[in-house]
Amino acid sequence: MLFAAAAAPWVQAGLAPLAVFPLHRVFSRLTLLGVVVITVWLLLRHRLWSPSLLGFVGPWPRFLQRAGVGLLAGAAVMSLALVPLFLLDVREWSDRAPIALQGWLLLGLKGLGSGLAVALIEETFFRGALQGALQRLGALRLALLAVPVFYSAVHFLGRAGRVAYEDVNATSGFVALQGFFAGYAAPLTILDAFVALWFVGLLLALVRLRWGDLAGSIGLHAGFVAVIAVCRRASAPAPDNDWSFLVGSFDGLLGVWIALLTALCCIVLWRLPPRTG
Repeated sequence: MLFAAAAAPWVQAGLAPLAVFPLHRVFSRLTLLGVVVITVWLLLRHRLWSPSLLGFVGPWPRFLQRAGVGLLAGAAVMSLALVPLFLLDVREWSDRAPIALQGWLLLGLKGLGSGLAVALIEETFFRGALQGALQRLGALRLALLAVPVFYSAVHFLGRAGRVAYEDVNATSGFVALQGFFAGYAAPLTILDAFVALWFVGLLLALVRLRWGDLAGSIGLHAGFVAVIAVCRRASAPAPDNDWSFLVGSFDGLLGVWIALLTALCCIVLWRLPPRTG
């Protein structure tokens, strides 16, 4: 990102004869390109491109079955987590909520698609490459406790800051970079949501550790995201009341309640007898 910030104004100037691209877009594309290139290089350099290390191991019928079970479990847990929020008037249905059954089905399919895409990408990276590499080194505590910190942190990266074309100078790329971290300007306002996502990351890490592959964590993650996507589309945070502290101010959903619920799930999963097959 530092390289992208330094290079963005010059790349924008070089592309000017073709078209005027906004600086924030140039910066974002350079960052994405750098992440892809460096990630592929690291995977190859450290021999992480292994199905067993990443967690994609067969037999595939069993893998898909576990993913399906995880998907249902994730959707069920997150749906149950939302019930008290509606009963306590912490969230309320919005005007964007579908009226007809067809609308709910379409919204559910969109949420499922988003959930599967997000889960596949994030689980491959966090629970696959990062956790798999640390487990291979025997660094189990880092795998379980440190990786969720990074997992939580990236969820608070914002959008690149905007700079008008005529105002761009050699340091304008760092204005774009600053926008990515705007969410951290007031860290206490995101602390409860950060902790909630850390516990979610820990739960997914424990699922990967317990089952030995990514099937369960992919399914669980997809179920979480699918239900959250539907909830955010069809409802909104209600006006402040005595229970608003349960969801915090970040997005009206992540907060103390989700942190407590996922922490309980982590304890239950950790205390279950080891699997034998």
